[in-house]
Amino acid sequence: MKSLIFFSAIIFSALCVRAQNYNILMIPDSLMKNANVVDRYSEMHLTIINEKKAILYEKQVYTILNEAGDKYADYTTYYDKFNSINDLDGSLYDASGKKLKEVKRKDISDHASYDGYSLMIDARYKEHNFYCRDYPYTVEYEEEDEQNQMFSLPTWDPQISALMSVQASKLIVEAPSNYKFRYKQFNLKTEPQITQKGDKVIYTWEVDNLTTKKYEVYQPGWRDIMPSVMLAPTTFGLDDYTGDMNTWKGFGDFINTLRKNRDVLPDNVKQKVHALTDNVKDPREKVDILYKYLQENSRYVSVQLGVGGWQPFDANYVATNKYGDCKALSNYMVALLSEAGIKADYVLIKAGEGEEPIQTDFPINQFNHATVCVPLDKDSIWLECTSQTKSTGYAGTFTGNRYALLVDENGGHIVRTPQYNANDNLIIRNIEGTVDSAGNLTAKVFTHYAACESDDVQLRLDYADKKRIEDVLKEEFDLPTYDVTSYNYKQNKGMIPSVDEDLQINATNYASAMGKRFFLMPNVITHLGVKIDTSEKRVYDIVLDDPFTHIDSVSIKLSGKYTVESLPKDVNLNTPYGSYSISFKYQDNTVSCVRKFQQNASRFPSSAYADFGAFVNTIYKSDRSKMVFIKKESN
Repeated sequence: MKSLIFFSAIIFSALCVRAQNYNILMIPDSLMKNANVVDRYSEMHLTIINEKKAILYEKQVYTILNEAGDKYADYTTYYDKFNSINDLDGSLYDASGKKLKEVKRKDISDHASYDGYSLMIDARYKEHNFYCRDYPYTVEYEEEDEQNQMFSLPTWDPQISALMSVQASKLIVEAPSNYKFRYKQFNLKTEPQITQKGDKVIYTWEVDNLTTKKYEVYQPGWRDIMPSVMLAPTTFGLDDYTGDMNTWKGFGDFINTLRKNRDVLPDNVKQKVHALTDNVKDPREKVDILYKYLQENSRYVSVQLGVGGWQPFDANYVATNKYGDCKALSNYMVALLSEAGIKADYVLIKAGEGEEPIQTDFPINQFNHATVCVPLDKDSIWLECTSQTKSTGYAGTFTGNRYALLVDENGGHIVRTPQYNANDNLIIRNIEGTVDSAGNLTAKVFTHYAACESDDVQLRLDYADKKRIEDVLKEEFDLPTYDVTSYNYKQNKGMIPSVDEDLQINATNYASAMGKRFFLMPNVITHLGVKIDTSEKRVYDIVLDDPFTHIDSVSIKLSGKYTVESLPKDVNLNTPYGSYSISFKYQDNTVSCVRKFQQNASRFPSSAYADFGAFVNTIYKSDRSKMVFIKKESN
């Protein structure tokens, strides 16, 4: 009987929401727990008119429970040449569901959508906020847009935050019965309900009573754990162009259409290419020469206007103006290499560290960047054309270790970008120092950063000023109090680039004294920052994204004479998650410590959590092991 009553309450609650009863009492207790915001009712309704036009209706009703939920009350919507806003309304309600205010047109602000780096961009956005702080309160917004393109369709993400619960959410797609519409859904228990209404096919997805999610360390990406539906066309229109993205080949054919006849270099640049490369026999050397020519004679400037968001400016434009965005510079690089007799391919990619991977089995616009791949006999060379400093052939964390769409004369093909393993991604550190009788540490710290582990340092050296570098160094190390008194860097180019860092540091009160005892942590800098509570049940898989090897060698000479009272035990672990070892010695008044931690990228089931937690916690504890000394009495 209790189950029946609860089920009836859910149905009644959903009906109340649809009847616009936004009283907070209508929210089940289970949806209030740990939540900052409750999605009372949201709806996305996409009506496909034809391959070039669609109408999108959206409604969202959020109850804001506390200050942390205020950001969800800020309503922002974007528009551009291809997407116009036909109507926008909104209302504010108090905790009882009483309407307090309605959106007034004068209160909706309109802004240029500046992304921080584009020279020109035609996208704009409208924004509104009631600025209510009387919790809980509810905001309701409704919007209708006209989309004069079918290249990019919206994605339905009913639960956009782990601390958002969802009372009810719906996705409806109406498509002509003679139009092939595609979708891919994630973490939903059922397929959509499909009905026929006249010459329309209607797809409906619904979710309700989704409770908040708890963040778990090393959890999978958002797409792996949250409900979602990606929408995609087959045939589509964008401006005066049409295409078919039912396959990756078709998607690539469309990109080729956008790039057609845009690879013609001016005569002076053609002559320069031949002057630089005609006497060079090695193709790799030619690629390196022309990539450096690109870096020295152009710079990245984003221009996103109309179809230009996907169509590159032609090679002559880049040669004349000495700038371009990722599409234009990559297109230009392909043209330079072609003039030198080297085949190169334009590549679309989802760039950025930590980005969700593309769905390789679902052809759709999933990309935010363009780059270049040069296929050679033994290996391919990847070129990041927006960088004026990156080494030839190095992809790094920005575009490495992911799938991308290579576009050649035969259309589009899914390819894998360079992968960097634990033997590539290195931090090797050597520390030599002294500790005086007051516990103050003075040390020389030499660190070798390689491959992906060098990316942040490389970026800092390339673009940050002296003050910024010094500010970062002040926060870089897990030491209570320290100063960096001098620093020096050496950057090493190559397919696996590296940075050598030389520091002089002073750390006051690094060691501590208590009576005759002297306490010192031999492992000075590299401490694992994660500690795991294995008493809680794990829900998600364990995902280790980043392979690396970290090696620290420490030698610290003590001022004065000491005997060892307590020496930490050496640790040696070899597990599926990685390997770890640390050893300690004390000889001739000198403390020695060698630490090595190697992690391989992998994924493990939640059932391995206790074992994985023991591995992590052992490292956490061992990294912070202390030696205890007793000071010898002077004769």
